[in-house]
Amino acid sequence: MAEKIIQLGLVGSNGAGKSSVCDYLQTLGFQRFSLSDIVRNEAKKLGLELIRENLIATGTRLKQEHGSDYLAHACFLEAPKHQPTVFDSIRHPSEAAYLTQQGVVLMGIDAPVESRYERIKLRSHATDFVDFETFKRLDDHERQGLSSGQNINETFSYCKKMLNNTGTLNDLFLQIDAFLEELARV
Repeated sequence: MAEKIIQLGLVGSNGAGKSSVCDYLQTLGFQRFSLSDIVRNEAKKLGLELIRENLIATGTRLKQEHGSDYLAHACFLEAPKHQPTVFDSIRHPSEAAYLTQQGVVLMGIDAPVESRYERIKLRSHATDFVDFETFKRLDDHERQGLSSGQNINETFSYCKKMLNNTGTLNDLFLQIDAFLEELARV
């Protein structure tokens, strides 16, 4: 019997640990496709500074112009169908709906806002140089659907598994391993 090809999608708030999950999945042979890469590439083409506010606005504009599932559709078309794949940075319910219709299984990852803020300060990406109040304001904007481009809380409802990232990386990886084993049995 042929090995089952698993395609995963990852939904999570800023600093929840999406990159750690994707990095781990890559060590297991998954190829990563980030919906955010499409937004970053568009912002670069426009000459915009790659700060969170500009990326949110660019992503929202792309979705308004091309449909709210545009980023998911574009990534899915790029992804090979013959190897395990993880789609990262799913932030809108229509992206989740499109990917699940294509057979992608969604996982969510979350952690308390204070923990996530501490993580972004440590990673120091270009989008991470904000104070806690700005971080919370942007987090609420992304989670609550205050723009047409993102609604992480509603997108979580499409997830077959929620990962709780409040422990160690090993704890997180054990949750992933258990979920992959569950999927392999289906």
